[in-house]
Amino acid sequence: MTARILVVDDLQANTRLLEAKLQAEYFEVRVALDGITAIKIVERESVDLILLDIMMPGINGLEVCARLKSSIRTMQV
Repeated sequence: MTARILVVDDLQANTRLLEAKLQAEYFEVRVALDGITAIKIVERESVDLILLDIMMPGINGLEVCARLKSSIRTMQV
């Protein structure tokens, strides 16, 4: 079983690069271009690791992290 990694960054070039590199190493990759989408993905499916950009418009990475840590379901990610 491979790990599922969520890549969150508002720059699509960054997410594409990381997605390609991680898939080449046989990881399952999910991508979100903003914090709200990232939270929705984590609510729908489990992930093993989140690579999270801090500086994003709207809800920033620190707020996403705080919300995920406040949930029993996602606090260990």
